[in-house]
Amino acid sequence: MTTTTDVPTLANWGNYPKVKAVVAGPETPEDARAEVLGQDRLIARGNGKCYGDAALAPRVLSTLRLNRLLRFDAENGIVHCESGMLLADLLDVIVPAGWFFHVTPGIKNITVGGAIACDVHGKNHPTKGCFSNWLLDFDLLRADGSVLRCSRTEHTDLFWQTCGGMGWTGVVLAARFQLMRIGSVQMRQMAVRAGNLDELFRAFENHADWPYAAGWVDCLAKGAAFGRGVVYFAEHAEQDAGEPLQYPFRDTRNVPFYAPTWLLNPLSIRLHNYMLFSKAKTGEQLVDLDRYFYPLDRIRNWNRLYGRRGFIQYQFCLPEENSADGIRQILETIRQSRDVPFLSVLKRHGERPPEAVHSFPIRGYSLALDFPRTSTIFELVRRLDELVWQHGGKIYLAKDACSAPRMGRVNPATFGEAKFSSLLRERL
Repeated sequence: MTTTTDVPTLANWGNYPKVKAVVAGPETPEDARAEVLGQDRLIARGNGKCYGDAALAPRVLSTLRLNRLLRFDAENGIVHCESGMLLADLLDVIVPAGWFFHVTPGIKNITVGGAIACDVHGKNHPTKGCFSNWLLDFDLLRADGSVLRCSRTEHTDLFWQTCGGMGWTGVVLAARFQLMRIGSVQMRQMAVRAGNLDELFRAFENHADWPYAAGWVDCLAKGAAFGRGVVYFAEHAEQDAGEPLQYPFRDTRNVPFYAPTWLLNPLSIRLHNYMLFSKAKTGEQLVDLDRYFYPLDRIRNWNRLYGRRGFIQYQFCLPEENSADGIRQILETIRQSRDVPFLSVLKRHGERPPEAVHSFPIRGYSLALDFPRTSTIFELVRRLDELVWQHGGKIYLAKDACSAPRMGRVNPATFGEAKFSSLLRERL
């Protein structure tokens, strides 16, 4: 059975752009096949947690009802599930059995299909790569209604086109992927405060043996404190014989309504940055999986803090040899503008497998910046695009809402399947 709903304003997590769409919700793979065969154009959509204009179109196929766990091999740590299953729902199953994801992004309420389409990465890219590194195979529904099993040995080109392919190759119906053995729900975390940008990069380099690392950057600091921040390193804690392996779901707070647009302004963001830096607890401590990997999930509907205007996330990655100079120039450009990012996350990345043609990370550093959407933000994005391009970098298509077409270094024409089209693909 397929439900069909007219949605007057459909948007992703950034609340920009918004489109009028017809959303079809198939309950079975057969329903999904009928929907694909009956439409000239559509795009699959998971839980809408990407930020820009991906997975938006006049006709959308929602995978959220394709959310069954087909098999969990608890002995070998292999999950087989439908594409609409949320990582959050899997945690209750896999953690008590002693398993966790090799790669997870900073939010857990995304679908497995979305993880494949965006080829998500986490805080451990230098050691574990992207989601595709641990993907065994998936079933892909094509434009002609055929379903192909794609893996590293079957339909290999299509396997790699789909990983990071933003849904343009078809609809992922189900997937199998490998998990990682853990013995504790605790993480050993070490926080390092860096007084400026040079110290921030040195912190990453000096502690490269830690498997997980992510940093926060104060984009408003100036003078000797320019680019100051905090880097949070972590590793999985050793097994405690008396510790129950239950995933530590927390009570969440909610932002019940859209905040007024004036709430996030240079003054309030400067105060927020001061508090983040001054209250950061340096040294080591134990934190649980949820606190380290998914801090944003502790506040439901936090995107409403940006008001109804929404926000633009600008995430880019630069080659290692250009990262320090390029990020310095980008931060200086932001400081000279009227637009101020509320959140900023710096991560280090390792080598990308040559076959992972659409994966976002390249060996170097990425910076994710969340800007309230203003009348001037699009001009700032244009300037940032130029700097990123000059330094040999690229932007993350899963976060893109307004960058120049070349910035993802992807050519949508190579996908061939015109039926699977989104606003993002049309813009590129």
